Amino acid sequence: MNETSTQVLNNDMVNTPQTEKITINEKFGYGLGDAGGMIITCLIGNFLTFFYTDIFGLTPAIVGILFMTLRIFDAVTDPLMGIVADKTRSKYGRFRPWQLWIAFPIGIVGILTFTTPEISYNLKVMYAFVTYMLLSVCYTAINVPYCALINTMTTDHKEVISCQSWRFVLTGATGLLVSVGLPWFVGQFDSNQQAQGYQYGVSILCVIAIVMFLWCFATVRERTPIESLGNVPFKEHLKSIKQNDQLMLMLIMSFLLITIFNTRGGAYMYFINYVMGGTSSYTSLFFAMVTAGLIIGPILVNYLTKYIDPKNLYLYTNVLLGIYSLAMFFVPANDTTQSIWLGIILCYSVLLGFTLPLHFSLMAFADDYGQWKTGVRSSGLNFAFNLFCIKLAWASSAIIISAILVWVAYQPGIENQTEASVSGIISLESIIPAVIHFALAYMIAKTKLDNRLMARISTDLKKQMA
Repeated sequence: MNETSTQVLNNDMVNTPQTEKITINEKFGYGLGDAGGMIITCLIGNFLTFFYTDIFGLTPAIVGILFMTLRIFDAVTDPLMGIVADKTRSKYGRFRPWQLWIAFPIGIVGILTFTTPEISYNLKVMYAFVTYMLLSVCYTAINVPYCALINTMTTDHKEVISCQSWRFVLTGATGLLVSVGLPWFVGQFDSNQQAQGYQYGVSILCVIAIVMFLWCFATVRERTPIESLGNVPFKEHLKSIKQNDQLMLMLIMSFLLITIFNTRGGAYMYFINYVMGGTSSYTSLFFAMVTAGLIIGPILVNYLTKYIDPKNLYLYTNVLLGIYSLAMFFVPANDTTQSIWLGIILCYSVLLGFTLPLHFSLMAFADDYGQWKTGVRSSGLNFAFNLFCIKLAWASSAIIISAILVWVAYQPGIENQTEASVSGIISLESIIPAVIHFALAYMIAKTKLDNRLMARISTDLKKQMA
């Protein structure tokens, strides 16, 4: 990586001021990097829990234990990947080459995760543990460098928001492909061939993910060199992270936001099949509404942030989403209200689509804030801790779903659903997300990353680099 035009600040390398506008082609390529990751997270968030309980054959309790146990492993691997990413030196750059190196491994492991081998139950538990662990490791290896990549592309905060909007429009489109395409594809198989349907469908999606990762690698450029861990002791970077109070808030917010996404997403299949009485066609249509909203939301955000401070917009959105979610509990949910629920979930998803580009823009701002406050930047390590919190949210949402299912004595099959199990599933789509939305709004209100502070930070950092 070319390290010219850099200066030393507190014995570490700092960014060269970068005001070059990012081209549409590069923004599209940048977005595809997370679109490929979206295929993996959508498979995990929307289908893996249901796949494990109703297709693979694990009990809800074992699924909850599996998800939680692997988070202990992530407590080591995620920060370690942050260090590796920050130390990476190659002819392709620091963060960008990981899109190339991990593209094929994550695709292969994704297919294996949704494969149901003909083995004993105990061996199935072991197989699920190993394949999901490998999928988690591969996702860490490709996502941590990706999240840090934006800080090497531009230091223009408006361009950051624009890139994040492109990112989440494309992830929304990819979510549509996965959420609509996979249920439809599996629905083409007989009831006794559902496992085969998942394996073949996920195989197609993972090949598409590989292409997206490689496209991102080919089109994105690192033009703003940033400092590495090499010139500052690791304990100093940990100290600077602890001193970054805004990063600490963002990590909590990441946990809360992704818990909302994965609790809702992980419960959708139960809700559609066992509450709404939906067919495979209705399942695809329902997910189409969800993902259409997640595409429209980021597009609107790109315009709304021209008039509303991103922090305030993020706050207001979550308050509204909390109220909306509570109201959803009182709407009748059955096979006679299927059309009504398509409209309800579309409106909710549009608002929810605001959150991701706003959240990750503030996350990038917190990275700048840390350098401004402490003189040290550790983008890879910062985003590694963020990914660990996201994975904790994967676990927490799986545990929430598993706990509710255990509590209501859930059994697979629509003929086995009771009044208690139906109420439990409905709560996963209404009351529980509402509580988390309000908690997230409270945390956002405590942040300081508004436009006024970020303008001051941008000016001060440019003076340091002059």
